[in-house]
Amino acid sequence: MSLSYENYMNLLFHLDHGRDTVPPDIARRIVSNAISPVISVSSTPELDKHIRSTYHLDSLYMFLRFFGDCVSDRDQANEFLPLSSKEDPEQANILFGKEDNETEGGGENSLKVPSASNDAKSTSVRTNGNAGGARKRSNSLFQRDQTQSQYVRFTRPLDNLIESSDSNDMLFDYHSLEVFLESTLRLTEKYTNANTPFELLKKSLYHKFFSLAISSTTYLSPYETFNHPVVSLIAIDISAGQSYEEARDLLMRFKNLNHTVENFPIFMSTVDILPVFLLCYDENSEDEQNACQQLANQLKKQLFVESLSLPLWKESYSNDVKVELHQPVMSSLEEILYFFKSPTPTRLPLQLVNITYNILEKLVKNLMVPFMKRKISFWEETILQPKKSLFHGAKFFKKLISKNSNNFNNNQPASLGKDKSGNEYFISSSTEFLMRKLADWSMMLSDFKTAYATYESLIQDLENFPKYLASCFEWCAVSVLMGAQNIVTVKMIKNDINPLIQRALETYENCAADENSTGEELYVPVRSYETRCMFLASELFLSLSDTWTSTPYALSSLETILTECRLGPCSQIMIWERLSDCYFQRIDPRIRHKNSAQRVKTTVDEPVPDEEAKEEIVTRGLTRKRKAAFFRLIAANKWVEQKQWKQAFWCLKEIEGAYTGLEFVNREDLILARLKRQMNEAKTHIDEFSNHKVKT
Repeated sequence: MSLSYENYMNLLFHLDHGRDTVPPDIARRIVSNAISPVISVSSTPELDKHIRSTYHLDSLYMFLRFFGDCVSDRDQANEFLPLSSKEDPEQANILFGKEDNETEGGGENSLKVPSASNDAKSTSVRTNGNAGGARKRSNSLFQRDQTQSQYVRFTRPLDNLIESSDSNDMLFDYHSLEVFLESTLRLTEKYTNANTPFELLKKSLYHKFFSLAISSTTYLSPYETFNHPVVSLIAIDISAGQSYEEARDLLMRFKNLNHTVENFPIFMSTVDILPVFLLCYDENSEDEQNACQQLANQLKKQLFVESLSLPLWKESYSNDVKVELHQPVMSSLEEILYFFKSPTPTRLPLQLVNITYNILEKLVKNLMVPFMKRKISFWEETILQPKKSLFHGAKFFKKLISKNSNNFNNNQPASLGKDKSGNEYFISSSTEFLMRKLADWSMMLSDFKTAYATYESLIQDLENFPKYLASCFEWCAVSVLMGAQNIVTVKMIKNDINPLIQRALETYENCAADENSTGEELYVPVRSYETRCMFLASELFLSLSDTWTSTPYALSSLETILTECRLGPCSQIMIWERLSDCYFQRIDPRIRHKNSAQRVKTTVDEPVPDEEAKEEIVTRGLTRKRKAAFFRLIAANKWVEQKQWKQAFWCLKEIEGAYTGLEFVNREDLILARLKRQMNEAKTHIDEFSNHKVKT
């Protein structure tokens, strides 16, 4: 099976892919997942109780959240380990519950790929569970780019989401990020050994760290709409006798949330959220099937709302192969830490998993995406196009109108409003906020050109609103790096992209200074967004093809994170290692020509040894491998300080080639020799650890 996006992001639990490769644009896929459309899930108490009694999950949301990320990849169905009746349930391997579930042979051996017989069995089950059965799909990272994949995220009911939010919420908490990393490193120490291929694993760990640093909260920001729900899934239980009346009441409750929820944000509106009913039933009951069909027709005819039917219960599920579910890649940091503390295996019948994916694909392709495109088209026609036609190439008239705009304020609806806490935001119906939503939704659907044009147009209107402006600068730059332009040139980076990023950082910094005017050493929420901007810039610059040109900009962002952001010690070492990766990737384009010439020469006439040595010296001069080794050496030293022996050992292994034949680096008073001594002293610890794993 090919390496998938989910396999790579959780490579620690898919070590059979440890020697695979990933495409250079992996960062773009992570960003696409991080800003993917959000679906809120609400259900009745009766349905949640029914799910709890059957599948031991608290609610429908806890059920559906496992199906987040790339819907078309069907990772839960493709990556399963059948459980025999003799297996102890506590021995099942799950994403965040492996600490007490070691099996014979250590971490690598316990992570097995299904056998051929199991593959055949799973194929038949998938065919039965997949409507049509003939549709070909592949979860290979190399067979689909990020614009061809549709990612989604699930979140709690909208009212719960609103009531649990706080105006002081950060995008991520630096301490929590450090706790997550420490827990992940403990798992890495436990489930790897001396023979584990570690190069790709280390990149995977960093990208997991990166994904949490750019999207790890459900906080509803007033300045951007990436975490705002696009679809509200309203579920009822047909098996419990729930019918049209309950569905109608739930819909009315959803539409009136802005009146019933005390702290409903003024920058949100249920008008821009698509309600969809989910009718859950028992497929063995013909009466319930008919009731679903009739109710779906009635809801569409009388309430103008589409419905989907999900057979959550069926007799054949009890005899079906069980799938061990893993946590979605884009879980919030709070959820990840919760499952670290109390890992609970969750298993579902494979047939139900495939049926759920079928329903979600219908939801995404037939309902959600068309709804988003209709909204985008409407906003373009009513807001963006008139704005362009009026002001494009006419800056004088724009300035003239802005100067006299105060004369018309009494006749026009106000764009700004205050919530009950006294905070002032653009209201949901304002032109500025709708344009921001147009840009964000275009990003979600990978229409980066429209997103860029909208951000660029919006920047001009937000000069007096720095918090809105900073985010627009940031995502205007990101849209170009994601693909708004087919080719990103040196001139574009220098004159357009990097200035946007620098203006975003300066604006974020000014906002933080205003919030922290008391002089106290407080880390205000906007600081986490500033950090996100630098993470995004560094990884997206590294994803460009011309690494010689783009890498210095990535280095600048990472160095700024190290010097200005209050990350924990392990988080900082991850940045040191990424600096090393940057230098390793920075190769002069001329080296390709020299390598090509050398290959041609080798095939025609074998070079003499002197020519070989000369060619190698020239080649080394066109790389930055010595700098890469130096920063990896610094990282190794810092890992030793944190007693992370496995990470330090891997760092030293990676730089062996760079120092081969250089005797002076092994002097007793230099850092490399000192680290080797410390590692030798710790070797007993590592050997004892490996022996313990084998015995276990």
